[in-house]
Amino acid sequence: MMRTIISVLLCMTYLMSYSQTKPPVKSQPDKTEKTVKPLKPKKQKKGGPVTALDFLKNGLAKKDFDDLDGAMEDFNKAIEIEADYERAYLHRGKTYFILQEFENALADFNKTIEISESKMESAKKRGNVKTILEDHKGASKEYYKANQLKPVLGEALYNLGNVKFFLGDKTGCCEDLKKSGEYGFLKAYNYIKKYCQ
Repeated sequence: MMRTIISVLLCMTYLMSYSQTKPPVKSQPDKTEKTVKPLKPKKQKKGGPVTALDFLKNGLAKKDFDDLDGAMEDFNKAIEIEADYERAYLHRGKTYFILQEFENALADFNKTIEISESKMESAKKRGNVKTILEDHKGASKEYYKANQLKPVLGEALYNLGNVKFFLGDKTGCCEDLKKSGEYGFLKAYNYIKKYCQ
């Protein structure tokens, strides 16, 4: 056994020393290959935001700087452009919550949940169909899309639970916090321990 180990170590040492002393092989350029032109960097958009995502990002930046009215305008524009943009509803609802407009926050969180659940269910069903059609790569993409919505749904349920708490609906609050945790929003469990025991 010891001889085998020593033999293996000696062989490895020899191979390693040989590979370090051998000069690198210079490759001859192939004359049939075309030269690849470097990609040009994408041009920055001139002017203001254009897409729903642009308005969402602007709104989030404004919210970070406590410009809640400006953030609200951008979230509204994002929703105008893309009526089923769950993230815009989520962040607008969070802004309503900060402004203590709980009924509006409640409506936006409910809308976020409705859109997310619908998109998630659709993606799962498309994934099932693609699996049956043996389009496993396509099915995988659909399941991935469905999985990507879980954090949004979890956060919306968490925020909905908070609104219900402030409106005095402790039972509804605890139910939403529990669902939120099940969707992977772990912060919900801290509040469950604190308010739902």
